[in-house]
Amino acid sequence: MSVSITDYLNSTYDSTLADTTASSELDQDAFLELLLTQLQWQDPMDPMDDTEMVAQLAEFSQLSSLEELNENMDTTVDMLANQLYISATSYVGKEVEAYGSSMSKDGDSISTVTYTLAGDASEVTAHIIDENNDIVASVVLGSEEAGSYSFEWDGLDSDGNEADDGSYAIAFTAYDSNDDSVSVSCSVSGLVSSVYVENGTTYLETTDGRIVAASNVSKVVDTSLSADSDSENSDD
Repeated sequence: MSVSITDYLNSTYDSTLADTTASSELDQDAFLELLLTQLQWQDPMDPMDDTEMVAQLAEFSQLSSLEELNENMDTTVDMLANQLYISATSYVGKEVEAYGSSMSKDGDSISTVTYTLAGDASEVTAHIIDENNDIVASVVLGSEEAGSYSFEWDGLDSDGNEADDGSYAIAFTAYDSNDDSVSVSCSVSGLVSSVYVENGTTYLETTDGRIVAASNVSKVVDTSLSADSDSENSDD
């Protein structure tokens, strides 16, 4: 009984894509061996049709091309991930502003927050939330026009006492003159101390202990330029 090369290819298609280059070479050898065996034992009175042979060879060539494409894609993805990581390392030593609400307090060192109002607001309030999801302080900021503003928490709770050091979150509420809610987005600044990749995502760790995804970075400040500028001003 003759073995169809097409059946052989179909039965090994899935494993072919997962095999390494060495396994790929073995499959090619097996294919050629099977083809020669089929030619050797074919019925002289009913030889293999040339068209069928060409079709089988074309199908094998197509599968080989798919395997090659799969390997090339894996290589491209790895190279891209590596390139993104290398690019992200340029953040180290620089201050970044990243979308998010996490902030931290370490003595007098408190994260600087930038918030943006989508429209004019007659009442804006910043709420500081601790790790237990309790509101530690609510700071009334008054009325403000649409735009971006900087906010720095003084570190005091609602009773005027110094809040504990640690991680916090910030949330803003804003209402217009009709008492309708106004959309507010915010980002937090921090100095990047290190970069790492986890599950394909690049993260930045800031000196205040926060972790932000590199994809959330909205602004980068080269602190060395600011230091040089301050030095020049002091010399004057």
